[in-house]
Amino acid sequence: MKITERQAVSSSAEDQFVELFAQVFGLDKVQLLAYDQPIEDIYGSSRFIDYALKTIDDKIAFEIDGLTWHHPDAITIDKFEDDLLRQNSLIHLGWKVFRWTDRELFREPEKVKEQLALFLESVADIVSFDEFLPKQRGEAFELRPHQEEALGSLESMRLVGKSIGLLTHAQGAGKTVVAVSDAKKVGGRTLFLAHRRELVVQAYDELKALWPEQTTGLFLGDVREHDAFNIAGSIQSLADRHKEFDPTTFAYIIIDEAHHAAASTYRRLLNYFRPQFVLGLTATPERADGQSILEMFVNSAHRLDLKTAIERGELVPIRCVRVKTNVDLSKVRFNQVQYNRNDIEERILIPSRDQLVVDTYIEHVLNRKAVVFCVNVRHGETIAELFRKQGISARSVSGRMSTQDREACMSEYRHGHVDVLCACDILNEGWDCPEVEVLMMARPTLSKVIYLQQIGRGTRKAPDKECLIVFDFVDNSTKYNQSLSLHRVIGEGRYRPGGILIGPPGVAANDEIAIENGALPTSVLHIEVWARDFEVIDLFNWQEAVAGMKSVSELEFELGTSAGLIRRAIERGEIDANHTLQLGDRMHYYFSEERIQAVCKQLGIEPVDADNVKDKFVEYVSKMDMSASYKPVLMLCLLDTIDERGRVKVTTLVEKFRDFYLSRRTNGMTVEKTSVSMSRVFDLEMAEIQATVLKMPFEKFERRRYLEYDKRDLAYVRFSRPLWQKLSVTDLTTLRERCFEAIEKYYERIESPV
Repeated sequence: MKITERQAVSSSAEDQFVELFAQVFGLDKVQLLAYDQPIEDIYGSSRFIDYALKTIDDKIAFEIDGLTWHHPDAITIDKFEDDLLRQNSLIHLGWKVFRWTDRELFREPEKVKEQLALFLESVADIVSFDEFLPKQRGEAFELRPHQEEALGSLESMRLVGKSIGLLTHAQGAGKTVVAVSDAKKVGGRTLFLAHRRELVVQAYDELKALWPEQTTGLFLGDVREHDAFNIAGSIQSLADRHKEFDPTTFAYIIIDEAHHAAASTYRRLLNYFRPQFVLGLTATPERADGQSILEMFVNSAHRLDLKTAIERGELVPIRCVRVKTNVDLSKVRFNQVQYNRNDIEERILIPSRDQLVVDTYIEHVLNRKAVVFCVNVRHGETIAELFRKQGISARSVSGRMSTQDREACMSEYRHGHVDVLCACDILNEGWDCPEVEVLMMARPTLSKVIYLQQIGRGTRKAPDKECLIVFDFVDNSTKYNQSLSLHRVIGEGRYRPGGILIGPPGVAANDEIAIENGALPTSVLHIEVWARDFEVIDLFNWQEAVAGMKSVSELEFELGTSAGLIRRAIERGEIDANHTLQLGDRMHYYFSEERIQAVCKQLGIEPVDADNVKDKFVEYVSKMDMSASYKPVLMLCLLDTIDERGRVKVTTLVEKFRDFYLSRRTNGMTVEKTSVSMSRVFDLEMAEIQATVLKMPFEKFERRRYLEYDKRDLAYVRFSRPLWQKLSVTDLTTLRERCFEAIEKYYERIESPV
């Protein structure tokens, strides 16, 4: 299929959006973006969101448009109105919609990043699309006169895998004693939450009295004792500051008077923390609005992760077979956690690889219910046709089908009229078929979220379903762009074909013993799949490898060098980075903390610190290498406007900067070189001048840690605190003189070029 120029630009723009999103929120959050998310409009027609993001409280749609979307004259009125219907449907269905053009993403990336940060600043606890994972299980019971009986009930709940309890009680029945005693049995750090101050203080006293061998602290109002082993705190205080704790900090969470708390507050806390057990205490199991407290807890708590759910027996065990191909993905471009769509389709959509998928099914799992995950709709249709040529009933299904056709296809599959579904874009359609026994991962992906969504379509329990069998098709790739497989997702470096990769401890152990003894369960897979020896898998994950490292731009900023100094040294071969990664057309370099000192020594860089900042600053101002007048003019304006704390409002500084050039123009003097924007000072808006000031001269000083934004009020800029503390009145006078000298020499040079 010929790729049009518009399609190529669109794909490139989508890559750019992912890049910008990652720069704002980090690589881990990029994995939560769902590409081409299918939805239905208000009339039941299939629609797609460029990138979707679900959070606890919001559904967010990001749209990337060509300029034609904003100009009805450039497209038909029908198409324009259809686009409006699509957007109105999204809003009606509860989506927040944010749109950018291709042009904005490339020409104004900083503006887009600022907008992303602004639009999502109130979004808390971004979560993945994990509907396929089991909810935690809970149980409500009444506190009996004998507290030991209650403690026994709690212990029994945990033994059968329940992780949430709701204890109903009458006033004065000793609920806090039971809760704290049970927390002691679990043994980890405990968080006791209540909605009123007096209840928090009472819980604090109880924890200290009942658990004296561990420290107890308060988290209430201005008192925030993070390091205590046990903490009594208010729901309100923790809701605003819960991220000051690691999600796994507490093994046990107790929520007192649960029926009084706001549901949104509970959702935030229960979804964030990862305790072993949550216990709610209440006089009534029903809220005033009729909602069950227990049900609210279960729905709000984080889902079990895949491995835990399988080990607890909530989902079926998984066997895994790795099928190696000769397809080369080493040249496929990728952007953070996504392959370039055009590249991956060109490499993957080849007949021999498709035939390998079909042959694998016939050889090892013939007649079992299978789903083949495909790259796109055309890929699904092609593989389905290959299956049918072998006499196997197969259908292609995708989110692009009408709802009626898709449901009819799924019904045929459930009722045994179709054995193999070749699927594309049905991950988030709420589709569920527990009878699926086999998943064939024919779609390479770098997204852990997408991979787990695919796995989740086959992990449900069903009668006579011993396990889920996963076939990972492993293509040749580089260290950095190798696609995900089940072993890499769960971090298991040993592989035995057909063996149970994830299962309850006893089941997995017995399976391994059976293989060692030659008692292979041939009813599960064809005998040729099995092997006695383990193969070692390279689990290298570049995102994990560079975690905690500094990118070259971050390192240049930290060391106070000019932009590009270290990058150019790498490109000249003078130094090597710890990791070199190509994303699209740009190379990204990462350095470990241990390398920084060596880099400084090799390149003769003396990092700016509190001891040398004044000397380096004076030296920098004295040299003042420049292609325009901006740096000395900015510094002169700053020195003329700063207050006693070394700061000035940005608007005041920009006005002073503008007035310098207006004065030269009014007095008939050369304003600037014609190639420099301030030569047109009369034509510039204040916003344009401010952008010039902050992007060019200010950033030069900021990179070297001489100037900074005031952390308490970003409307101000200032000398960095270590530098300001060292500058005397005499120093400021000397600096002003050197700025005048630099400005005079500059204009002499441009007015009398040699």
